Amino acid sequence: MTERARRIDILGPAEVAQAAEELADSIRRDVKLATKLKELAMSTVPEATERMTTETAPAMVAAREAMQEASRQMQELVAQAKESGRPLHEDPRAAEMLEIAERAQELTNAAIARAHQDGDGFSAFLDQATAIVDELKHNQEARAGIRERFTRAARHTLASATPPAP
Repeated sequence: MTERARRIDILGPAEVAQAAEELADSIRRDVKLATKLKELAMSTVPEATERMTTETAPAMVAAREAMQEASRQMQELVAQAKESGRPLHEDPRAAEMLEIAERAQELTNAAIARAHQDGDGFSAFLDQATAIVDELKHNQEARAGIRERFTRAARHTLASATPPAP
């Protein structure tokens, strides 16, 4: 498009050449924006996916398993206390069960914090990508007007250069 705009600039009227150059500039902006979007995606998505796959998801699985195990052990302790008729707080394993539950809660909190970090990072990526896409859309809308001016100027030039029919 740039090469064609240069030819028009040399051979054609200024109005057509200017519209052609504006079209070429608009297309160049699209290419730059599309490249920026691709680079953003390539620098963000694989790393975020890797982190979620290798760190966050396993942390959530471990937290869930720890909570399930703590719950199972606590239910077992309560059932045994009921059977023996002894108060739960007197069972020697009660303190240990509370520690297990606290560790499970810590794992859960850490997994949730990691998931929030992943979400925040992905949200930032989406904000940046949305801004680029919005700019692409705006550029595309502006290009429609430029095309219209180019077409009108080119038709006017062709109509004025065509000799009248005999």
